[in-house]
Amino acid sequence: MRAPLSLIALALASLLSTPALAQDAPAGDAAEDTPTWDVAGSIAVTSDYVWRGVSQTQGNPALQFDLNVTHASGFYVGAWASNVDFTAPGDEDDGIYVEFDPYIGWSGALAGNAELDVFLTRVSYPGHRDGFDYAYTELEGKLTFAEKFYVGAAYSPDIFNLGGHGIYMNAGVSLPLGDTGFDVTAQLGHYNLNDAAGDSYNDYLLGIGRNFGPLRADLQYTDTSSYGEALSDALDDASQADGQVALMLTWEF
Repeated sequence: MRAPLSLIALALASLLSTPALAQDAPAGDAAEDTPTWDVAGSIAVTSDYVWRGVSQTQGNPALQFDLNVTHASGFYVGAWASNVDFTAPGDEDDGIYVEFDPYIGWSGALAGNAELDVFLTRVSYPGHRDGFDYAYTELEGKLTFAEKFYVGAAYSPDIFNLGGHGIYMNAGVSLPLGDTGFDVTAQLGHYNLNDAAGDSYNDYLLGIGRNFGPLRADLQYTDTSSYGEALSDALDDASQADGQVALMLTWEF
């Protein structure tokens, strides 16, 4: 528990003690041209919604939306949504078909060519039946260095509404493939769910992607290790944490 909380505390301390470059007001007429608010979003189609190494759609496609409003100071608010499917064949229908995640956060540049993104999310599943309320709140931070390397940590005091906390940590790198326009990503994560579900697991991601104007294509391979019986009983079946390939197309506006 101390490791991820220390990381987020360090990031927040850096935010408070270091002037963010993104907040520097441009001089002259440029200041008047800088919008105070900006509205942006994205629409994505993916062959499988995989989150922290585990499929959220039983290996089926997902349609995802994101809409956010950002202030010039770096603060933002928004909401993200996707279809989900946690019911395996033969299981009782939980009534959950949609995930809806409103969020609020801050993102900006720090000294030393680093960038910080800290946000609070309420993950909810509207329409769930009695006994299947998995909603939870999570605080997450991501620190990026030199636009290529990043580390992240997330903490939920009541993950999946199981009555215990969850801690997720990851680290990764994203590098351009020369002048091809493609980039490759490698990431390693660890999800500590000992308090909530009695076990932990690791997840891995390898990906390649490319921007085509406002459209981005990403091909990713994900897998997990140590996803044991305790997690399979408390959360998704272990089959949803097996190695899998997913293709995602994202249009940003």
